[in-house]
Amino acid sequence: MLNQRIICLIVALATGATVTNTIAEPAVLKYGERNAEAPSELSLFSFFVGTWKGGGRTRLPDGKYAQYDGGVTWIGRYVLDGMAIADEVHILNPDGKPYLGITLRQFDAKHTSWIIEFLNVSLSFVRRQVNPRSGSVSVKDGTITIISKDGESRIRENYRVVDHNHFSYSTELSRDSGRSWDPPSFEMTLVRVE
Repeated sequence: MLNQRIICLIVALATGATVTNTIAEPAVLKYGERNAEAPSELSLFSFFVGTWKGGGRTRLPDGKYAQYDGGVTWIGRYVLDGMAIADEVHILNPDGKPYLGITLRQFDAKHTSWIIEFLNVSLSFVRRQVNPRSGSVSVKDGTITIISKDGESRIRENYRVVDHNHFSYSTELSRDSGRSWDPPSFEMTLVRVE
């Protein structure tokens, strides 16, 4: 077997063939790896990469709040060859049913715009949040704000990154193009555990 490899190498070198040595990449990574060619803007959401645990609450139709008794787990990963971030939120809803939502975040350098889409796995729908034609991402005083638009409705998500190991999240709804906002629909506080 070794002699066959040596003979193949000698034949390849003698005939001018190109010899390449490809290093196999691992197929499974816990959090993925950022691509060295990813746009620098991806750093804005890189804080997600890892596992987070915390608590939170949701606003019920009657205006009262219910706690997420089972807690919140938020996991972020580099995906799509390290050019995007996928983060997933696992919650046990107040009715006892498990909830899973996944957000995909990618910066489109060609259009200098974010592309952010939310997949509600539990309720089986996709919500387009930001793309070159609609929505926005802004940063002010350590808070990343995403505003998505749908007709007169606006959803505003705030991620307040306290430090490498802490962030909070809240989301609010406007029914009048952002002139007024309802009290937060969701509020969460998370701590990095990995």
